[in-house]
Amino acid sequence: MTLHKKHYLRFFLIAIATLFYFLANIQRSAIPGAVFNLLQSDFSTNAGKITLLGAIFCYTYALTQLIAGLMVDKIGGFRVIALGSVVFSIGAIIFPSSNSLMGLYLSRSLVGFGAATFYLSTIREVKKFAKDKNFSLAVSYILFIGYSGGVFANAPFVLFVDEVGWRSALSLIALFTLILAVLYLILLFIFKPTHIENPDKTKFSLAPFKEILTNKKNINLYIFGSINYGLYYVLQSVIGKKFLEDFCLITSTKSALVLSLMAIVSACAGTISAFISRCLNNKRAPIFKTVAILSTLSTLTISLLLAFNIQSKIIALIFFIPSFIGSISPLLILTLHLINRYEVSATAVSIQNFGFFMMVGFLGMIAGVLMNVFEPISKNGALIYSNQSYLLVFSLFFALSLIELYCAFKIKD
Repeated sequence: MTLHKKHYLRFFLIAIATLFYFLANIQRSAIPGAVFNLLQSDFSTNAGKITLLGAIFCYTYALTQLIAGLMVDKIGGFRVIALGSVVFSIGAIIFPSSNSLMGLYLSRSLVGFGAATFYLSTIREVKKFAKDKNFSLAVSYILFIGYSGGVFANAPFVLFVDEVGWRSALSLIALFTLILAVLYLILLFIFKPTHIENPDKTKFSLAPFKEILTNKKNINLYIFGSINYGLYYVLQSVIGKKFLEDFCLITSTKSALVLSLMAIVSACAGTISAFISRCLNNKRAPIFKTVAILSTLSTLTISLLLAFNIQSKIIALIFFIPSFIGSISPLLILTLHLINRYEVSATAVSIQNFGFFMMVGFLGMIAGVLMNVFEPISKNGALIYSNQSYLLVFSLFFALSLIELYCAFKIKD
C-alpha cells in the first residue's frame, strides 16, 4: 500500500473514531435524562431505578478510564477503538430491545465500557501523526464534534423520540453505530496499523497511583474538580430535564432545549476559561475560586427557591452557570501536568477523569434515592416529584458545593 493511500485510510479511521465519540456523548447525555418519564412509565418503576441507568454508565466509564491508557500503550489506539466499538455497538443494540431493567443495566455497562475507549485512543493516534502546530486544532475539532452529541441528545433527540418512540429512535442509532463499527473494522484490517511500543515495557504498577494520591495538591484538585463536574453533569444527563418539567412546569420539548443550550455553553466554556487564564498570565487558582463561588451560589439559590416553593422559570437560566463552570478540564489537566512528574502525569489525568464520572454516578444514584423519600404524584402515566423531594437533592448539592469551595481556596498556582 502506498503512503498516500495509508494517509487517507488513517484519516478515515480517525474520522470514524470521532463519530464514535459523538455517539458516546449521545448515549451518555440522553439516557436517562431525555427519556426519564418514558422509561419510568414503560417499566413501571421508581426514580432510583431510572437514575441507576446513568450511574451504571458512569461507574463503568470511570473504571475503564483507569485501564484505557494502559491498553492504548500496549496495543495502540486504533486497536483499542476496535474493541470499544464492538462492545459499544452490542450495548447500543441491547438497550432498545430490552424488556427488563436488568437488560437495560447490562446495556449501560457495555456502552459505558465502549465509550470510555474512544476519546483517549483517538487523541493518541492524532498525536502520533499530526504536526505539533496542527495538533491543538485537530483536538478542538474532535472535541467540538464530540460535544455536539450532547446537543443532539436533548432537544433534537426528544423531537425524534416524539415522532418514532424511544425504542425506534435508539434502535436506529444502534443500527448506525453497528454499520459504523463494521466499516471501521474493515478499514482497520486493510490499514494494518503498526504499534512501535514494546508491550513488555508497559506493565501495570500501583507505584504511580501511590505517588499521585499521596500528594495533597492532587487531592484538593481532584475533590474540587470532581464535585464541580459532577454537579453540572448530573443535571445535564440525569435529573435536569425531569426537574425542569416537575418543578418549573416547563414542557418536555422546552426542557430538552434548555439542556441542549447547556451543552453548547459547555462546549464553548473550556476555550473561554483557557483564554481567561491566559489573560491572567496563566493563573488558574483565581478561576477555580470563582468557579467554586458560583457553584455554591447557584445551588443555594435553587435550594431557596425550592424551600419557599417559588416555581420560577429563572431556574432554567441558573442551570447555565454549572454548565459553564463545569467545563474547566483544560485548566485542570494543565495543573495536573504542572504539579506531577511527566512520567506519571497521564495517570494523574486518568484519575481525574475517573473522579469526574464516579461523582456523576454517585450523585445520580443518590438523587434517585432522595427523590423517592416523598411520595410522587402520578399524572398521565408519569410520576411527578414534589419540591420537598428536589429540595433534598439540591441541599445535598449545596453541601457538596461548600466542600468544593473549601478545596478551591486551598489550590495555589
